[in-house]
Amino acid sequence: MLCECYVNVMWSQNHKPKRLDEIIGNQKLIQDLRRYHWKKPLIIYGSTGVGKSMLVDALVDDLNFKLVEVTNENIATAKATSQTASLFGGRKLLLIDNVDRIRNIKEVAGILKETKNPVILVTSDFSSKRLATIKRMCEKVQIRKPTSKRIQKILKQVCCKEEVTYDPETLEKIAENASGDVRSAINDLETLAKGKKNISLDDLEVLVKRDKTSDIYKALNLILAKNDFNEAIQSLYHLSEQPKDMLLWIDENMPYIYKDPGDILRAYEHIAKADIFIGRITNRQYWGFLRYASKLMSGGVNVSKKNGIRFTMYRFPSYFIKMSQTKKERKIKNSIGTKLSLSLHSSRRIIAKEYIPLFKTLLKNGKTSKEELIEKYSLCDEEIEYLSS
Repeated sequence: MLCECYVNVMWSQNHKPKRLDEIIGNQKLIQDLRRYHWKKPLIIYGSTGVGKSMLVDALVDDLNFKLVEVTNENIATAKATSQTASLFGGRKLLLIDNVDRIRNIKEVAGILKETKNPVILVTSDFSSKRLATIKRMCEKVQIRKPTSKRIQKILKQVCCKEEVTYDPETLEKIAENASGDVRSAINDLETLAKGKKNISLDDLEVLVKRDKTSDIYKALNLILAKNDFNEAIQSLYHLSEQPKDMLLWIDENMPYIYKDPGDILRAYEHIAKADIFIGRITNRQYWGFLRYASKLMSGGVNVSKKNGIRFTMYRFPSYFIKMSQTKKERKIKNSIGTKLSLSLHSSRRIIAKEYIPLFKTLLKNGKTSKEELIEKYSLCDEEIEYLSS
């Protein structure tokens, strides 16, 4: 089925609502924000991926604020900035995203006391002890996890805009798997629909099932974004990921998060050593090596970070995507290899590497025919079609 269009880099960015009236759900909260007096700073909190940053962007657009982002790099001068109007007379809005990660939290308190402009603070870790003083100075706004039904509605709208047809049950499964994380649901949808115009339940195999209590995004956050060696190591304890899969997640995302080349080099050295130990586990079936691999890929990568980081969305490992996209091709090659190995006395690996390209060339140049291959090796239509392509 294909529904009527709604919304308009990654899909989770392209399909963000641009204005408050485009946001699905949270209508009472949106009305309250439109009428807010701004006498106190706002602290917006909620789980990762529920739409905190999206809400701020839409609010800035609706109220025509001049957005000023406060980070570790400019916080020393932010107090002066907070007390002046914009050059064209409009109001500034100071945004401190991931406020729990700001190194000098006392500077934040100073800004809140003296600012003459609206301020919004955003955090996914509202219970952090570092925020105790700041929370007393702010009006609190919680963004709750959306229901799977609401996420399904958003996914349908994304499919419409991208002209992707879908099995409704597939969207239902994606929404349920996201556990309230809209951004992750859209990222999963993009992963499944990459290069396709239709998605079905069969495509769901590529998705990595998230652990509801300690999902992989939280683990990546502890390893790559925070500066706590012990927390980084413990982040892997309760994950159901295979060590090799977790290493792929870290390897995929680390170079986008770390800014300093020296940090990236040190992290890759630990990733490479972890990969060696994982290879030894596979070859020797001795799981005692996991204690070294786990600490290298978590704590080792964490302490490699000596400088600042970029705050960006975590990416699904490209290896998983490629394996999903080539699954059908690999299945056909294995099937051809099984049939040819009886006559050619070679392994399927050798046949895939040497004989399949040879037969493709012979067919292309007219040196053999489809009929001859069918008769000699009992190949089916799909296998012949693959060799002819």
